Amino acid sequence: MAECITIDTNHLGRSGVIACYLIKGSVPILVDPGPAVVLPTIDASLSAHGLGLADIGAILLTHIHLDHAGAVGSIVAAHPHITVYVHQRGAPHLIDPSKLLNSATRIYGDMMATLWGDFLAIPESNLHLLHGGEHLHIGDQQFTVYDAPGHAVHHVMYQWNDTVFVGDNAGIRMQGFSYVRPATPPPDIDLEALDRSLDLLRTRAPQRLCLTHFGSVTDVEAHLTRVHEANWRWANLVKGWIDAGITPEEQVNRLRQHATAEMGADATDAGIQAYQKGASIEMSWQGLHRYWLKRQTS
Repeated sequence: MAECITIDTNHLGRSGVIACYLIKGSVPILVDPGPAVVLPTIDASLSAHGLGLADIGAILLTHIHLDHAGAVGSIVAAHPHITVYVHQRGAPHLIDPSKLLNSATRIYGDMMATLWGDFLAIPESNLHLLHGGEHLHIGDQQFTVYDAPGHAVHHVMYQWNDTVFVGDNAGIRMQGFSYVRPATPPPDIDLEALDRSLDLLRTRAPQRLCLTHFGSVTDVEAHLTRVHEANWRWANLVKGWIDAGITPEEQVNRLRQHATAEMGADATDAGIQAYQKGASIEMSWQGLHRYWLKRQTS
């Protein structure tokens, strides 16, 4: 029987921040291998399981953000037999990543190389485009694909047996903690679409959710309820601050204070640092702020 193995990519030497998943079936599969800077860790982890990157037959991407998909171009360049499964709306940015990289550079500036490493283009012939609703057969393993916008317009989720690989649609819950935090970055967070994606998960009733930040959770219904409530709690706070004319800097400060308060017992120094690494307050505020401004001008 195939097994699902959580690989801690040890991003920037920090454990429990970015998870990649290895499905060890007749065709080894990686789900969201992370950014290129973690490739040495991925290779070492595969070696511990008797594999190498050359043995990987397929890569499943939930979406194309750099912390999920940045390494794929480098992997495919070295191993051109690999098929990459990706939402059809994300595929053009893998074929020509210039627009994606320009956008990311505006956010991360001269830290791009340190944080993420190379983001190489992928030949179109290596891509398998997804729309949602597909039933994939990869070796002896089967997956159902769900179109799942919300965190990003190019987001899908993959159901494998009683497990769903949810990417960032189900928020973040860092290793060793119970607190669930929104993951609402720019540019295209859509809370209504995210609600629909969470409702879809409920109807499928999986036994396990595999989060990128970080690891698998089995209290599925409670987790989904908490992330739904947190998404709207944060969104409504930001809307109230916008309506009140609060400055952006003060909004970020208030959201940081709120996040720390709602963490409860998890608000230790280690907990606060872990969650900031998984989904920074600044990025989540930017996404929610943009969400409301877009609705004011539409």
